Amino acid sequence: MAVSTLRRALHTRVGVAILTVAAAVGGQIAAGGPARATAVHNAAGAPCPCSVFPPDSAPVTADSGDPYGVVLGLKVRPSVNGRIDGVRFYKSSANTGTHTGSLWTSDGTLLATGTFTGETPTGWQTLKFADPVPVKSGATYVASYYAPNGHYAFDAGYFINDPAGQAPITAPAQNPEGGGNGVYTYRGASAFPRDSYNDANYWVDVFFDDSDVPTGPPTVTDATPDSGATGVSATTTVTATFSAPMDAAGMRFTVTDAAGKQVPGAVSHNGAGTAATFTPATQLPSGTTFTASVQASDGWGNAMSGPDSWSFTVDTAPPPYTCPCSLFGGDGPVASVSTDPNSVELGIRFAPAVNGSVTGIRFSKNASNAGVHTGTLWNSTGTALATGTFTGESAGGWQTLAFATPVAVTAGTTYVASYHAPVGKYLYTTGYFTYPRQNYPLTAPAATGSQGNGVYGYGNSTTFPGSASNGTDYWVDVVFSPAAG
Repeated sequence: MAVSTLRRALHTRVGVAILTVAAAVGGQIAAGGPARATAVHNAAGAPCPCSVFPPDSAPVTADSGDPYGVVLGLKVRPSVNGRIDGVRFYKSSANTGTHTGSLWTSDGTLLATGTFTGETPTGWQTLKFADPVPVKSGATYVASYYAPNGHYAFDAGYFINDPAGQAPITAPAQNPEGGGNGVYTYRGASAFPRDSYNDANYWVDVFFDDSDVPTGPPTVTDATPDSGATGVSATTTVTATFSAPMDAAGMRFTVTDAAGKQVPGAVSHNGAGTAATFTPATQLPSGTTFTASVQASDGWGNAMSGPDSWSFTVDTAPPPYTCPCSLFGGDGPVASVSTDPNSVELGIRFAPAVNGSVTGIRFSKNASNAGVHTGTLWNSTGTALATGTFTGESAGGWQTLAFATPVAVTAGTTYVASYHAPVGKYLYTTGYFTYPRQNYPLTAPAATGSQGNGVYGYGNSTTFPGSASNGTDYWVDVVFSPAAG
């Protein structure tokens, strides 16, 4: 760690030293401001697509001489709403290796990235993103590229006094509020360039387009499942397609059942930002009607006039399944590690939808959950039906205990599966059981006021976990096989 930190610091000092010497020798900074290689403004009234620097512009110093890998960037600011289609950089023949380009928000959120291909030995190199990125008027963005072997172009002091470019896309000069322009970092190929020295221009640029930018509210143009659809699969995802690229950060996308309970799940977006998909964290109960609702603004801040909602009904027939099976299957928990050091029994209430046998217990383990773990299957009143000791455990992940004799269980009857953590330090997810967890033919019911789920009981040895709190999931599971025939 110390060596790595020292090396990064050394790289930074070397790069700064080279810039300082070059500025002194090359006369980049003078009383009248920095020397500029060519005109920096777009021609008056030039249409977009456009860039900060004209196509024929070039640096005074094409090769810094710095041999270290570095990310180099430029702050840009559009004066109208538009799109950034890609980035470019000016290359010397010594600037070798594979170059990647990126676009960021001013605080370091990555918006797009890609790899430059078909490069020429020198001159401007171009990367077009797979999908254009919506950008807002007046906001600042950072375009960057990674030079794995250094030898990047630069002109020191370039942004001390003046911005570059012309509306609708400019690169601002240094100022107390926004800091310097011409940014860099030696912290790795995928790091955000937030450092600035001497307001140097590293000759990075963008491709900006302000055509066909919507000004009205976006709409939902398609939905899956269709509005009013029946016989929908219990494992369905829910997708909304929009008339424009949307702002993912501000989107509200929910799926609720007929009782108004919200289904847990995650929202993902396509690369263009024109579609969002809600993936439920559980199978949806058969024969139940659900309502999907989405509301958001587009990438330029135009808000939907209101939420767009539609309903669909899950098939009354249960989904197909393959067993042996579990409630969580291979799903890894998104969980916290408890600091509780006490010996505790942790469990889950569940019910099978068909007759069968529980052949074992599972729990998800973190490295600090040490000691000998035992697993137990109970009936709902606290009678132990089978128990055993986990063996051959790994340091983390799902651990499995197979009972010496499978335990017959009855459809529709509630049971409790648990394991004993002798030193605590277990995984947990608060509020998980606000909604049932189903992986047919198994269901762990939601916690209610009269009957919790995610159960526990303190004691120095195996004990029935009869307490519950906040619908917390302790990541305990069963292995189930249905009865033959």
